[in-house]
Amino acid sequence: MSRGKVYDYVVVLKNNNKSIIEKTGWMLSIMSILPISILIIQHPDGILQYILLFAVLSLLTSLYIDKKKKKKLRFLSLLICIGVGLIAISGNILLGMLYVVAGISEKFLSANIEIGFSVNQIVKKGLTSKAYGWDELNNVMIKDDLLTMDFKNNTLFQAYTDDEEDEEYEVEDDEFNDYCKRQLTVYS
Repeated sequence: MSRGKVYDYVVVLKNNNKSIIEKTGWMLSIMSILPISILIIQHPDGILQYILLFAVLSLLTSLYIDKKKKKKLRFLSLLICIGVGLIAISGNILLGMLYVVAGISEKFLSANIEIGFSVNQIVKKGLTSKAYGWDELNNVMIKDDLLTMDFKNNTLFQAYTDDEEDEEYEVEDDEFNDYCKRQLTVYS
């Protein structure tokens, strides 16, 4: 959540895109070996191509080891390394920028969505932020790891919470639901 604002409760929502992002990261990373290999075949005496290939294979191996250890995978450094390397060695700006943009996109798309609940408002943080007043809501509750926000304009927001992500944000359902009921009665 934002560094300056303190929230009474922060609920972290599950990011259902993580599997797709991981598969795309692996695919792009492994596919990058092809243009690097072509550069090596075209210019076998150049050392930079070999250095880039070694760096890519080292980072791929590191990611594979992290996956086996069940650590969180981040393809940002690998994809940016590939992109900058391809631009520097081949001059192929389009392909290199594709990898750089993919790396930056991976960082933003794999971030969890957080919803901060304070006395004055509710703020949903993701790629963009959206603030809601308590007076816009009929009900807010968590039951069976499902956050439900019932708005007065007949819209309903439901999303599963991600309890495993961060113990700091662990929310007890009953305590959170009581807090929300108190806030809703104040603003109704």
